[in-house]
Amino acid sequence: MSIDQETGRDRYFEARDAELAALIDPETGRLADDLAQTIDCPLCGGSSHRPLFEKQGFTFVRCADCRLVFVNPQVKESVVLDEYRTAETNDLWFDVLTSERQLALDREKFAEVLDLLEPYKGAGRLLDVGCSIGLFLDLARERGWRGTGIEFAPRALAHARERYGLDVLDVPLDEAGFEDGSFDAVGLLSVLEHTNEPGRMLGDVARVLRPGGAVYVVVPNVDSLACRVLHERARTFDGRNHLVYFSPSTLSDLLDRCGFDVPHVATTVSSAAAIAEHLAYEEPYSEAGLVDDVPAEIMAALEPRLAELHLGYKLHALAVKRA
Repeated sequence: MSIDQETGRDRYFEARDAELAALIDPETGRLADDLAQTIDCPLCGGSSHRPLFEKQGFTFVRCADCRLVFVNPQVKESVVLDEYRTAETNDLWFDVLTSERQLALDREKFAEVLDLLEPYKGAGRLLDVGCSIGLFLDLARERGWRGTGIEFAPRALAHARERYGLDVLDVPLDEAGFEDGSFDAVGLLSVLEHTNEPGRMLGDVARVLRPGGAVYVVVPNVDSLACRVLHERARTFDGRNHLVYFSPSTLSDLLDRCGFDVPHVATTVSSAAAIAEHLAYEEPYSEAGLVDDVPAEIMAALEPRLAELHLGYKLHALAVKRA
């Protein structure tokens, strides 16, 4: 059984495509005007950008000045927030996150994140923005952290509160009422790419962090080997959920502009199977199993090189608030 079938991702992606289609004007084949907003670059504010490709009615562009990749026009922020509270895919993604396979993968990933945050523990105050089902905060509590979460999706919010007994709010960070310097660390784990204004979110994070506190960011890596090979066929390019696409350089640039030093950048996840399928003229993520035809010694050599060259599919950064 494939990981998509085992975790329920196949059902999630099918429903997601249907929800994306509902945002498209059937006459133009593009995002409906009443749902759209045209923006300047979310990183540098530049107004000049070059179209890269269109996918499912959304246009993906690259800033001519700082080279950030983003969707433009974007879905309006009010629509994005409403989708995260009411869309059918929220329930299906909850099923993915609570599957045994995904829980095992996330426990391993979150343990590595907490290892890196340990030197910044201070008084042990941790905020997880977009905490989902609460697993990260629960694991952090086992290590002595005192955590607070923010989450919009109803089932995930209820699970975090009821299953783990966590303190989780259902409001945006800028409305949560946290005092300046309230936290020693903040998690933005697969969150920053979902926001229309990532700089504003990082500004809010900087405000609630103490000087010397750390934020840990996980986002898709637009410079990954998978994105470079698959282009618009890469699963990360969806238009509604992922609005901004960072590379190691653009993420570091944004963090620097928001008052952070960045001592740690890494990438994970090879997406070798999808790349192999694409190169064999198959549909990526079709579970064709072609990666099994690649000699084991080649795969063994490829995996660490992807990490060394920052070509993994997921981009991780630990950033420290400057005094």
